[in-house]
Amino acid sequence: MHQNNFYSAVGLGSVADDNRKLNKILRLASFSPDFSHEKDADKKGRIYFDRYKYLGAGFGVNVHGYRRTRTNKEGKLVEKHVVMDWGIFALSHEDNPVAHSFVDTDENQLIFCYTEDVQSRNTFEFRVNNMLEMMDYYKQLRDYGDVLAFEENIKSVNMALLMAYATVLLPVDKSMGQDFHQLMEEELQRELLMRARAGDDEAVHCLNQMAIEQEIELGERLAHEDLLSIFEGYFLNMTEKSGIFSILADITEVEELTNEATQEKLYRLTVSITDTKTSVYINQDNLTGLPMVGMRLMGLGMLQGIIKIH
Repeated sequence: MHQNNFYSAVGLGSVADDNRKLNKILRLASFSPDFSHEKDADKKGRIYFDRYKYLGAGFGVNVHGYRRTRTNKEGKLVEKHVVMDWGIFALSHEDNPVAHSFVDTDENQLIFCYTEDVQSRNTFEFRVNNMLEMMDYYKQLRDYGDVLAFEENIKSVNMALLMAYATVLLPVDKSMGQDFHQLMEEELQRELLMRARAGDDEAVHCLNQMAIEQEIELGERLAHEDLLSIFEGYFLNMTEKSGIFSILADITEVEELTNEATQEKLYRLTVSITDTKTSVYINQDNLTGLPMVGMRLMGLGMLQGIIKIH
């Protein structure tokens, strides 16, 4: 999938290939950031930076590069800024408490965080935006034991989905009795999962039995029911080290936003994806249907965010 599909989520799809318009936005981020992180100067006097500029409520562009002070032909000191790469970022309405995190890089040296949402017990990966800050911390760690301790201390992240496209769906019609039964089963699964991770063999056996029973029940229902009436939600990673997910989520809040640089209209939707709370951003042109609280959202997006370092 082309990267512009995700740039469009925050209203930048139309300028991603227009160098004149894009450079104007990147200069704004480089010289007038809303927040940033910088390294100490290296031996050549280069100070590497990550700089972030909001282009609307909760989203914008970030640039990675360096600045260096040099003497020009007139003998005056001038500061040169070099942008090496750029990207987009979007923040959620609130942080997610997490546990059991670890961090890895792909072949392009992009950083991904693999973690577990404390509330829902869902596991997921997301592309890390505050890469320079994370690299500074890792360089201070002495050995693998320090790395494990550092990653175990990652307690919260802020992440949001950039949707390439999505469709609004009606909610599943269900009775209170079914709601109660499902809640009890989900609570039991969470308890068994915690015990299994602690080395409880009996809990592992129970989880395997529940999985077999659910698979049988699912096969029976699929023979007679529509797929979207069976699944209330899902959170499926499409490709490892991509952050790309196919989702089916409940909409809990709807906001209309505007990209101040391009004037494109967006939605920021607060959603619950199988009990994982987050925000999704989508261009209004890429959404089929009118989003409303209580409806469901089905689509494809890239999960990105920042690791909160305390």
